[in-house]
Amino acid sequence: MNMICKKQLKQFLKRKFKSKDCFKLKILTFKKDRYLLISYDQERYTIVEDGFEKSKYEFDSSDEAIKAVMKMANIEFKRSYRLHVQ
Repeated sequence: MNMICKKQLKQFLKRKFKSKDCFKLKILTFKKDRYLLISYDQERYTIVEDGFEKSKYEFDSSDEAIKAVMKMANIEFKRSYRLHVQ
């Protein structure tokens, strides 16, 4: 499990989304009580939010998915400066 700064999240996501392979990525708060689960199956991006809100979103393009993840991260990880990435 790696740790990144919250400010580096957007750059990290862009690098991960560039690879066209299938992947699953779990981003957790420092205390590991809230998370965002991002998965890609070569057709669509699925984002599962488990924290203040518990919901599931699906996107076709990586740009829309990155914008949505950043918006959710600002809500879910409001006071966290470091994030765990699996």
